[in-house]
Amino acid sequence: MMTRLGGGSKLFTALVLNVTAATGLAGLLLALHADSLSDGLFMDDYAHYRQLRDCDWSLRGLVDACRLELVGGVAQLWFLQDCTLRFFRPLAFGLMKATYVAAGWNPFWLHLASLGWHLLVCVLVMLLLRRLGASALLAWGVASLFAVHPGVLASVRWIACQTELMVTAFVLAAAHCYLSFRGWRRELTAVHKKRTWLWASMCMLFYAAALGCRENAIVFPAVMLAIETQRRQPLRSALRLYAGLAIITVGYLALRSVYLSGAALPPRPYFYGFSEPGFLQFVLEKLCYYLLGEFFLAPIVPFAGQDYLHARPLLLYGLTAVAAALIALAAGRRQRQKAGLLAPAWLLGFMLPVLPVFASPHHLYLPAAGWAGCTALIFERIGGLSPARWSRRALMYASLVILGAGFTALTASFGVVFDIASQVEDQVIAEMATADLHDGDTLYVVNLPVIAHYARYALEERTGRRGLRMCVLTWAPRVLGLVGTDLESELAWLDERTCDVRLAGDYYFSGALRRLLCEATSSPRPQQTVESAARDGFTVLAMEVHEDGVSALRFRFDRPPGQGGAHLFWGSSVRWACEVPGKGGG
Repeated sequence: MMTRLGGGSKLFTALVLNVTAATGLAGLLLALHADSLSDGLFMDDYAHYRQLRDCDWSLRGLVDACRLELVGGVAQLWFLQDCTLRFFRPLAFGLMKATYVAAGWNPFWLHLASLGWHLLVCVLVMLLLRRLGASALLAWGVASLFAVHPGVLASVRWIACQTELMVTAFVLAAAHCYLSFRGWRRELTAVHKKRTWLWASMCMLFYAAALGCRENAIVFPAVMLAIETQRRQPLRSALRLYAGLAIITVGYLALRSVYLSGAALPPRPYFYGFSEPGFLQFVLEKLCYYLLGEFFLAPIVPFAGQDYLHARPLLLYGLTAVAAALIALAAGRRQRQKAGLLAPAWLLGFMLPVLPVFASPHHLYLPAAGWAGCTALIFERIGGLSPARWSRRALMYASLVILGAGFTALTASFGVVFDIASQVEDQVIAEMATADLHDGDTLYVVNLPVIAHYARYALEERTGRRGLRMCVLTWAPRVLGLVGTDLESELAWLDERTCDVRLAGDYYFSGALRRLLCEATSSPRPQQTVESAARDGFTVLAMEVHEDGVSALRFRFDRPPGQGGAHLFWGSSVRWACEVPGKGGG
């Protein structure tokens, strides 16, 4: 009787400690990310918002909503071929749609849901660290580092990345069930042996749910298999579980192939094909870049970031060697009945599926749970296992506090950048909305900031107009446009149908945009692709071509802007998107 009471007391104490720790994590998240509740929609969010509202609740409807019409749908780009990215994430989109419906289609509640998912992930990470042998305080401290890691900012603040939060939560839940099934139990997870197949069933259920949220969950069985090298218990006792995971994987791939009519792999520059020249170098540099993002907080910027590090191989590979040494240090922390290899296997394994894809900051989120495990194991090395080593443990906790302060400051700085980008998009949309728009009008845009690529959907939401067609004549050479920079742009009419656009201080199709265009067109020089007739009611001619890009373009329109529902918007150093009446309109 006393044994039962003692066990119940221990269970109750563990429950109180975990609830207290979770409450502390919730307070930390609110302190740092509460501003995200007022963020509204940003970029891809506008596409998802419309597609979720228009789709039905069937599997086909939810799968059809999982798409991004990058070129040719939301906007026509004469310098890029049409491209639609399609995904198989019906569970994630179903959960997002259910949240939107329950919230009256108010984005505030989607941001609140993101905070809730992130909190759940942080708690699951904390409990996983306890399984790795970390003390309660160390597990809470490292989970707090995960919560405020700059690499997770985009996933938490951007509704479009909520799928990343969901898949991480389900994969972590599946991992906990797997470890309980295999005998790595601790405190609240202890059950009688006759319930082991309950854990196996739940593991398979959570794995299937993860696959329904995002494709990168598919490596979960391989990640779990990697830690079996530390077990004395034969693997054959888990073969039925692995058979179940394999059946789920095959069924998922078959269902995905049916609904997406094949693999649905996007073209370059969005996906680097396995058979393409330079594939191995690309994924190796991408792996190094992501490790720098995890361990050294390098900002993950599509195209530009990888190009920057490619030009600095000593920096890239030198810091990667340090990161590899840290991973090896964590992997060497192996004890009996402790899944010590889980952390590095998780970190590297969940990076693999996204390495052939163009770099994006939200790719760090799922692997970051492995980073947290490596960090906890490294700190455990610093602090030692014996409480008598008080000086080393003091150093460990002091380092945690210093890192936490640094992470928080950097995340806050990245948040300011995110806010600025969102404000630029809002300003472009607000200025375009002042035009006298009608259903079916055509919008030609010069010097559009890339982050305002989804302006058409936002305009239709704001103005109530439908069927607008947006044609991007030029992207601004810099992400935030021309406002407040050293760039100057000039637009001059030759006649009512023809105008010249000139740029001083930079070039069109230069930098990261040059790389994007070259890869998309398989051309080493983008100016070779811009001297041809374009579609969508105009033709284009490159007037001044340089080694680094193009400084002058001439456009001739079939319909004069300002007449027949055609509008021309021009971004300059003083306006975001000023409507130009056209030569015929004065």
